[in-house]
Amino acid sequence: MSKPAFVSQVSKDIGGLPTWLNQHELQSFILESNPKVQDIIKIVSRSEIFSQNVLSVQIQVKLTDNSTQVLNYLVKSNEQTTSISSTPKFPRPYNFKLELHMYNEVLPALKNLYKNVGKQITFSPDNHSSKGSNHLYLANLQTKGYRTIIQPKGLRKSAMIAILSKLAAYHAATACYLQLTPTHLKAQLKRNLGNETDGEIIQRKTLLQRKFSESLRSNGLQHYEDKVKYYLKNLPGSIDTPDLKRSFNVISIGACWPNNILGSFDAFGEVKDVVFIDFGNSSYRSAAHDLFEILLTVPVEKTENFDAFLRYYHDELLINLKLLKFKGNLPTLTDLQLDLLNYGYEGFQVVMEILPIVLADFESTDIEDPFRTKNYSEEIKNLLPWMENRAYFEVETEPIMLY
Repeated sequence: MSKPAFVSQVSKDIGGLPTWLNQHELQSFILESNPKVQDIIKIVSRSEIFSQNVLSVQIQVKLTDNSTQVLNYLVKSNEQTTSISSTPKFPRPYNFKLELHMYNEVLPALKNLYKNVGKQITFSPDNHSSKGSNHLYLANLQTKGYRTIIQPKGLRKSAMIAILSKLAAYHAATACYLQLTPTHLKAQLKRNLGNETDGEIIQRKTLLQRKFSESLRSNGLQHYEDKVKYYLKNLPGSIDTPDLKRSFNVISIGACWPNNILGSFDAFGEVKDVVFIDFGNSSYRSAAHDLFEILLTVPVEKTENFDAFLRYYHDELLINLKLLKFKGNLPTLTDLQLDLLNYGYEGFQVVMEILPIVLADFESTDIEDPFRTKNYSEEIKNLLPWMENRAYFEVETEPIMLY
């Protein structure tokens, strides 16, 4: 039995089209969306791995004036996610129908909310899919200079500012959008955290938790072993019924880590703009979920700048909520801090399950490798005491009350 690989992001040439996407279907899409196309000359495709699998398709076409043009798309499909079973994934559920709904309905609505107040903003690649299509055809921004923002040692403050600014704008828009839509949308997006039935996901999460626990001794943190084991044993009881009535709730991105973020950079290497790729784990929940995922995986200095980054996010959030005329109580910085405290177990899960994979080599072939890297060793030596001091690393029976 081969060992599962952990891949942060690679491209693998696979030649022609996979069986789930035939040339006739692709040709129909191209002709419908590009009236000047006369014929398809050549197709090259490859698998791209972000937080989920995406098919990158490059199509050379002949136009009606006999000139040629190259079209580039990122294609997503439910068939794709089930057919590439050997490709490693983050231990999170993925719902293609939900992502299809996000790209076809929610994300355009968020963009229009800002357009109505005179602001142009983009949260994701443009969606070129036809209505009713079972596939997502997204603009391949990598051909326009965007690239994954992941860096083994993390990103500096200037990059974090760009990411947090976009995240705050997204969260503000979703909070306003939820006020304008029927209540059934919240039920559709609400994630039942206590009933994940995907055996593969549970198996992967369990394996990562065990490897994390085992790694404590090799990283000189053996004094945490008993506490971690107790924490993991009692963790499921802490997340069965999250109290969403007392949180600032949004439509989370659900995969708010660097493998899911594309950035454009200026001549000096500074991030100018970012977009998010995967929305297949979006749900109605506290903004704390996305905040933990981004703040505990992306920055170089995580604990040192955590409060400053949270304050910046809050400032941007209020600016956008006011711009969009949010109806309701504006969340205070204290509200957000209490949300993070109430959902501290999500921060611990990020450190245990997501951070080691983000920090691992691009093509690690051993499941233990992510937990052996020098970067991860340094991170958890800093993060565990910090999380313990902030009570994020505690088993809570009741959430803290907000008055």
